[in-house]
Amino acid sequence: MEGWLERLLVALSGITLILVVAYIVLVQDDHTMQAEVNQRQQFINQSIQLGRVDEALIKALAANAGKDDKLRELLARNGISINATTGAPEREAAPPPAPAPAGAAR
Repeated sequence: MEGWLERLLVALSGITLILVVAYIVLVQDDHTMQAEVNQRQQFINQSIQLGRVDEALIKALAANAGKDDKLRELLARNGISINATTGAPEREAAPPPAPAPAGAAR
């Protein structure tokens, strides 16, 4: 009777060891994935901040573009037109993004 109990305990110990190893692997994978998500979030936050700076620069340039033909031309080449009545910059509609190549994975 003690033989089957000993085998049962060894089997349960082995299963426990396998579960602990699986848990360690999953935790490491989770940390790696969390670091990647944090990097992406930081990029998004920085892009938002830079977008605000970009808008402020465009407004400052547009305020002076009424007097400077070269500056107005530079803004026009980059898709920004100046409203004749208000002098405020207006972005032209961006062209649609190019389709992804066939078989490209995200």
